[in-house]
Amino acid sequence: MSVRLGLLLALLFAALVAYLTALNATHVRLALGGDWVYELPLMALVVGAFVAGACLALALTVLRDLGRSFRDHALARRARRDESLQEIYYRGLGAQLAGRSEDAANAYGELLARDPGFGDAHARLGELARARGDHEAALEHHLEAMRAGERPDTLLAVALDYHSAGRVDEALATYHRILQRDRTHPATLRAVRDLTVKRGRWAEALSVQERLVEVVPEAERPQQLEWLAGIQYEIGKGLLAEGRAEEALSRFKESLKADRGFLPAQVGIGDAYVKVGDQREAIRAWERAAEANPALVLLRRLEQTYRVEGRPSRMISLHAAAAARAPHDPALAFELGRVYFELEMLDEAAEQFQKVEVRAPDFAPLHAYLGAIFEHRGQSAEAFQEYRRALTLTRSFEWPHRCAACGIGHAQWQDRCSGCGRWNTSQP
Repeated sequence: MSVRLGLLLALLFAALVAYLTALNATHVRLALGGDWVYELPLMALVVGAFVAGACLALALTVLRDLGRSFRDHALARRARRDESLQEIYYRGLGAQLAGRSEDAANAYGELLARDPGFGDAHARLGELARARGDHEAALEHHLEAMRAGERPDTLLAVALDYHSAGRVDEALATYHRILQRDRTHPATLRAVRDLTVKRGRWAEALSVQERLVEVVPEAERPQQLEWLAGIQYEIGKGLLAEGRAEEALSRFKESLKADRGFLPAQVGIGDAYVKVGDQREAIRAWERAAEANPALVLLRRLEQTYRVEGRPSRMISLHAAAAARAPHDPALAFELGRVYFELEMLDEAAEQFQKVEVRAPDFAPLHAYLGAIFEHRGQSAEAFQEYRRALTLTRSFEWPHRCAACGIGHAQWQDRCSGCGRWNTSQP
């Protein structure tokens, strides 16, 4: 509003007041106290009240504008300060990504000297500490970052630090705090699964794994079903050891629902039937499994059963069928030769062992059996040579196995690899 317009409005207002005063000569008695009584023109009282109200409104407006200006100034100062802190943070982050850990740590330290509660700086210092193997320092920084704000990534970092420091119970407690916020967090579910499996807490591991199977992408589902089969199998294995064969049988069947080719559960089902006294059903279970996968452990279980029942022809046909289905598998050929030898069919046994020798010349049990055959035929020199070779090479008279996942060797079939902890990976 221009000054001239303001003056004009003031003059018009004054003229209006004078005109109204001339028309309204009435006085009003105004008492402000016992002895403070005044008689004022009515218009003077009205105009005074109006002016007082206008002044009060003007004062409140000025105070509001001053408060707004102060807040804007404070926000501007904070923004300039935050911009400076962010510049330091990104300088440290750039150094960290470039592999200059010392420069990154210096930048984050400078930042924390100005703002000790800057959570992202603590988080990055925790990452640097973990990278150099200082798990206690990593945990300290990540706890500070978590105090600045309990985000899933900081909680996950704290849990990992607890785990690395050997504080498993605290790690699990932190993981469960994440799951309280997001019960479908895949990384947390995997971590809880791994820790509970490591500690043999199979019931808890099963609950977590069932949830994980539901939330993973379709491409990852087969791998998680393998884990589910393994956990169900371990529960069944424990029940079987406790003499609760019926319950164990149910668990082994659940394991096969998750993974139809899970060999340990196939073996376990037969073992459970044997425990409950149903030998015929055990044989059927092992035979069905061996039709799809003639694994040595299944063949051995069936062979022992046939031996007890006095069915040597069934022993031969079982191993012969398996060897015929996999003619290039030396382990199956060796098993057939061993069965021939134990049934004193020495010519057939020698033929099988000589086939195996071409593919596995350093397998000690092979030479032991050949030595026994030569000895039975009266070929002492050849027998001695084979025995000496067997003694030089022998460590075990079982066909050796190897984990398909980590490559570690096993003296015989294992339901679970002692190296990597994976199930169903032991192969001849």
